[in-house]
Amino acid sequence: MIRELKGYQQDLDALKKILSKADVLVQNLAPGATERMGLGYETLKQQHPQLIVCDISGYGSTGPYRDKKAYDLLIQSEAGFLSVTGSPGQPAKSGISIADIAAGTTAFNNILAAIIQRGKTGKGSRLDVSMLESMAEWMSFPMYYASDDAAPPPMSGAEHASIYPYGPFDTGGGGTVMLGMQNEREWGIFCREILEKPALTEDGRFANTSLRSKNRKELREIIEEVFSSMEADLVLEKLQKAGIANAKLNDMAGLWAHPQLKARERWAQVQSPNGLIPALKPAGAAETSHVRMDPIPAVGEHNEAIFKEFDISR
Repeated sequence: MIRELKGYQQDLDALKKILSKADVLVQNLAPGATERMGLGYETLKQQHPQLIVCDISGYGSTGPYRDKKAYDLLIQSEAGFLSVTGSPGQPAKSGISIADIAAGTTAFNNILAAIIQRGKTGKGSRLDVSMLESMAEWMSFPMYYASDDAAPPPMSGAEHASIYPYGPFDTGGGGTVMLGMQNEREWGIFCREILEKPALTEDGRFANTSLRSKNRKELREIIEEVFSSMEADLVLEKLQKAGIANAKLNDMAGLWAHPQLKARERWAQVQSPNGLIPALKPAGAAETSHVRMDPIPAVGEHNEAIFKEFDISR
């Protein structure tokens, strides 16, 4: 449904009518905007005591950053995310809107908890979801890595900051593979069966994970020299046979055609205003539940139905 709340009292009144039957109100207007429209939580609580109100903002409803503008990339920066991605001197943002997604999942989880709580108390509640706080929670590993004035994890591109070899490696034919090992047993197998250089297990430069990480430049040269004579698919096959964790470096075409998604029948055809499009089914849906994949509505498609249900004049 399309409604213009600012400056249009009729549309604002329509929303207030809908709230009389609503379970949850989610809004991401600037802090203070809903209060100015008469939609602040304290007002709504008096009118609809069972209503759950979820306010999403960049920095929360209080504190010195309350009124600061917030966009996804800016929150990535404020949360320290850019300081641990990319390479030294070249910080890199996430390829997806990770701060927006973090806030969305935080809101979703808290809304579910609030609904359960309301089932016990009969009362609604207010959720104050901050993009910064959502991202800060996701940053727990590098934060605690650098606690008590310790050095933060180094920027290491697509490689793991402290475990090596764990990251992308070039192969023959211009390919790239991802691999990772977590213990000395796997390191030994890797040296003997993949690199065919068992003497590396006795090389003091690579005696443990810490030393391998410290001397990663030299080790990378050794690994890629061996891999240069093999296509990526062959390297992956050998790694899989040896029990070494591995992955393709897929692009979007590779994800669209991923054999695992196809084998698990994760795709559905969904009708949209522009015709049928492929869409992924919700991840983790219970086997006992039916996954609804309804057509994607056009903007304003349900206006008339909602007007009728709530007796809203147009």
